[in-house]
Amino acid sequence: MSFNIDLSSRRRVHLAIVGCLLMVVAGYLLFLAAPTVSSEQAKRAYKPIDLRSSEATATSSKEGIAWPDGINAGGSLATDDKPSGAASNDTPVQIDASLRAIFQKIVNRGNMSQNELDEFRARLQIALENDPEVAKLVTQFYHDMPAEQGMERDILRSILVDSAIGRDIVLQEANAIWEGRNESKYAEMYETYFNMPSQTPQEVFSKALSDLRSDATTDERTAVARLNLIGTLEEPSILDAANLRSEAVQTLNQIADGHDSELIRALAVQKLFRLNSPGEAANIAIGQFSRGAYPDLVRETLNSVSSGDVELTPNLRTALTMAVKRP
Repeated sequence: MSFNIDLSSRRRVHLAIVGCLLMVVAGYLLFLAAPTVSSEQAKRAYKPIDLRSSEATATSSKEGIAWPDGINAGGSLATDDKPSGAASNDTPVQIDASLRAIFQKIVNRGNMSQNELDEFRARLQIALENDPEVAKLVTQFYHDMPAEQGMERDILRSILVDSAIGRDIVLQEANAIWEGRNESKYAEMYETYFNMPSQTPQEVFSKALSDLRSDATTDERTAVARLNLIGTLEEPSILDAANLRSEAVQTLNQIADGHDSELIRALAVQKLFRLNSPGEAANIAIGQFSRGAYPDLVRETLNSVSSGDVELTPNLRTALTMAVKRP
């Protein structure tokens, strides 16, 4: 299970086409990397979990977790008397005790080894499959975790998405966040819906677009997650996708041309690439470069060329070459 920001590309292109450009801009990006470190770190830190894979594994779901100091330092967490490997006999009471002990220790920044978390992960998955009461218990526990425990919520979410039952719990929590209009958890909600676009209420798309238009004040994680969700409007399975996509293109153009954050502007451009044909996307990129090149825009354009979302036309090749020559 991956932690990618974007869905897999719809098209394949030969990487050799852009190989020379990547070499040309490598020095440019390295030179300009320092001023954009904070934005890039923010972008990487909040990559949404890919919930769509039915072949998820415990190993892959651990990727991308930003562990606090001490969590991987070793030590033992004796949450009950159950020996290792006896996962199939866990009761709701034992799972409840383990959940509370493990996450309290994470909150307190106590020492806990990866093996301990892996063992609990295995026990929880088996218990979820065997006992509906465990699913109810975990659903309530997840729902009750406050927004201030964002990292802990993300860790539990990364454990739950290993199974179909767990993914249902994650989707149920996203729906509850929306129904309760709990804006402090909107980033997490957008990340979940990003991976399940056909399950996203139409009102959530409308809210995301409305907030983009009004430039509603928010943290960078929520802004990035919101843009990623809007990028899924390319999916034909989304209800009223055509009308929403038309509205999204207009809004994204406004963001791409006038937002204060270069990261947000570049991501808006990247979503425009996704919502247009590769040829049209090339013209969009050329237009953006004519207004001024900046590192995030160059990166997003090169990534989109590599993925096939943008056609590397002669004019775009020239624009990219000129962009990296600018002081």
